[in-house]
Amino acid sequence: MKYSLKTFINNIKYLARYNLKEMDKKLNTLPDWSDFAELLRDEIKNDFDAIKPPNIKNSFETLEILLQTQKSFIRFGDGEYILMNGGSIGFQKYDANLARALETIITSEDENLLIGLGYNYFRMPPDNARSPWFKYTWVMKNYPIIKKYLIPNKEYGATELSQIYAGYKDYDFKAHYAGLKKLFADKKILLVCGDKVLANVQYNLFEEAQEIATIYGATKHAYESIGVLKEEILKFPKDWVLVFALGPAGKVLGYEMFKLGYRVLDIGHSIKDYDAYKRKLRMDREEISKFFAPDE
Repeated sequence: MKYSLKTFINNIKYLARYNLKEMDKKLNTLPDWSDFAELLRDEIKNDFDAIKPPNIKNSFETLEILLQTQKSFIRFGDGEYILMNGGSIGFQKYDANLARALETIITSEDENLLIGLGYNYFRMPPDNARSPWFKYTWVMKNYPIIKKYLIPNKEYGATELSQIYAGYKDYDFKAHYAGLKKLFADKKILLVCGDKVLANVQYNLFEEAQEIATIYGATKHAYESIGVLKEEILKFPKDWVLVFALGPAGKVLGYEMFKLGYRVLDIGHSIKDYDAYKRKLRMDREEISKFFAPDE
């Protein structure tokens, strides 16, 4: 994003409102001096002034929609934007068919499908955000890409629904996870996930489900075996709720199943997120990086 003279002056005015000694204190608590740029971005909000947020419900509102309706839910984050624009990510290499399928999903206007977008992509990160630096780096740089997939007046859900503990330092975690468990309570759940997703999980998010079955895909590049996974899913009746934690491939597969009449909930990191919350893991930068990395 190019900066004008007006923007530069506005930034100086904005920084003038802050106590530089307090900024120095914050800097001394950071891991190394390379974080200074991130600290500076945390004090500058002008970039966000130019962003007009789409109609995205926050995480609690999103959860309420899913509890009160039979809508399916598919989330989009930075990985999907990268794939749609020709790049690869750690657990899914670029595939033209995958990219086109993701574009079809994110621009879908089906009323029974709630698309999840990053609620905090379009706003100043709140004080309780764990990683505000991400919003000032990747999001700002890639906002033109994000913007081109937005549909005016469309109602979206919050991608952050699946990563509350990883995303916020302070939150009503108890109420959030109670709502998630209620979403699965007394239902037959078919979990479609990477083969290592459950390897280190100690606490079961689906403990109130009536019944649960699991289909495993590859941890990396699962899109290559999407046909085989589809055949396995089709063995289950449509009264089973399909829960996906299979990255971008799971979104494409989930969309296909949604079109066939299944209810699909792409809750991604919620399984590990709930486990991290229950275990009270310290979500510092290293732990957050591990959280979002391919499972091992």
